[in-house]
Amino acid sequence: MRRKTLTLACLLVGLALVLVSYFFLSAPWGNDRIGHSNPRMQFAPLLTVLGVILAFSSAIVYELLPDRDEAEKQ
Repeated sequence: MRRKTLTLACLLVGLALVLVSYFFLSAPWGNDRIGHSNPRMQFAPLLTVLGVILAFSSAIVYELLPDRDEAEKQ
């Protein structure tokens, strides 16, 4: 149960970080002027990459944590 909860939490936090940093903190869409091409937050691309890494690392969390049901059987 703990393994699935931590995996799901890691995945959801990573996806939320990607969505927020990509859609709300990056450069606004629809402007073709160079002055509007800078992101709203300076490190928005870094947050997007960290969110992707966190979402993919949820698979690592799932594989490395032992399942309680298997531990109780032994």
